[in-house]
Amino acid sequence: MKKRAGKILSVLLALTVTVCLFTGSAYAVFAQDDTQRDYTITSPYDNVDWDTWKQYKTSVHNHTDASDAEPSIAESVKRHYDDGFQILCITDHAVVGAPWDVPPQTVPLYRLFKFENTHMRTPVVLTSEERAAIIAGTYESTARDAIAEARGEQLGGMLEITGGAEANGATPINDCHINTFGVKDVQAKMGIYGDYETVVRQTKKEGGICFLNHLGEYVGGYPDSFDRISHPYYANKFANIFLDYDCCVAMEVNRGVSDPTYWDTYLWDEVNCLTIPKGRVVNGILSSDGHHVDQYDRAFSMFIMPEKTEEAWRECLKNGCNFNIARYSGTDIDPSFDGSGNMPPEVHRVTVDNENDTISFEGARFDNVRWVSDGKLIAEGTDVTSLDLNEYGDDIGCYVRFMITGEGGILYSQPFKVTADGADYSSTVYKTFDMGMVFRSMSDLFDWTIGITPVALLLKLLLWGRIWI
Repeated sequence: MKKRAGKILSVLLALTVTVCLFTGSAYAVFAQDDTQRDYTITSPYDNVDWDTWKQYKTSVHNHTDASDAEPSIAESVKRHYDDGFQILCITDHAVVGAPWDVPPQTVPLYRLFKFENTHMRTPVVLTSEERAAIIAGTYESTARDAIAEARGEQLGGMLEITGGAEANGATPINDCHINTFGVKDVQAKMGIYGDYETVVRQTKKEGGICFLNHLGEYVGGYPDSFDRISHPYYANKFANIFLDYDCCVAMEVNRGVSDPTYWDTYLWDEVNCLTIPKGRVVNGILSSDGHHVDQYDRAFSMFIMPEKTEEAWRECLKNGCNFNIARYSGTDIDPSFDGSGNMPPEVHRVTVDNENDTISFEGARFDNVRWVSDGKLIAEGTDVTSLDLNEYGDDIGCYVRFMITGEGGILYSQPFKVTADGADYSSTVYKTFDMGMVFRSMSDLFDWTIGITPVALLLKLLLWGRIWI
């Protein structure tokens, strides 16, 4: 009888493994049925000194009329300053960001695409005096002073990050954009539908860093197309990028649009189910992607850093030491949710207790907490600020993360990697084939043949404002 029961158990175990492999998702197989498992929790906030480090409101994805948006560079910088931002990197389409008092090299064709926004105006930048005052924090702003009072701390000046761009320029059908930092080769380059890999490879070559933008938009994840967004092809495509290139440090998770047509957070969970068992945690990042000044505050990140310097900012972006805040819900909660105009939720401290297998946090301005593991909601409540992994047994996968909601929006934590003694975590990631790579090869071939003819060179100069070979 015992032998028969053992055989049945073995068959069920094998079937479970087979199903998990087929779906390409992460799974944990335990050696024995023991609800009091010994977990190891790896926190993205392990190195934070909560008593001395500060949190800085940061935008790393936004636009001006140097590419396709409405506000000038001067208007954008001043509005971000008024909105209480402390770190700003302007990332125009295929335009490498310059100091705020220097006009960047624009791309006429991209500006023409959104003529209703740009009207092909000469970009207006800050004066040197304005730039110096904003960086120093001496530029007068009643709105900024009010936000500082509400936060109960001095905001100081706004750190200028240059060298940012939204790469792949304009792409047909759905946008496949990538934010790059410290990468010059993306200047003026056209995008190829589906081709993220070329930009990521160039980022690695130049020693820069990048993150993937609004993947839900690329997939076309509208509410009635869950079958498309949930196809394993997409999660595998993006998982391969993160596994192959450590210069790609994050993906956007909810850019705060009021129209809930994007499934960024769903893809974030699916990608992590594939990459975490292979040793790579994929962090989330949030910024507004704003093309109008009233959009800049709809989504942002709170970077947690020992000091407000470009070096600390870069390290924070690489390591995911931040919280992400969206004013609107996307597909995460009630689509009618609107947190604009209020102070956002805050997290003041995160504590991981590996001896007792708990994750807890302290914060303010929130009225609901949600804990998610492997894309599934496992706990929710108004005061569930501590999670004991042993209380949730088989609901715990390879990571957990929390979301807190208040009148001012949704705050997302980064994933906490979880392993349990006696468990075997695994995932299957298959290589995907993209026609985008074929189209990119054809484009490169064109550049090196027809693209160097006098007519083609003249067109590049007139339409892109730059000649490349």
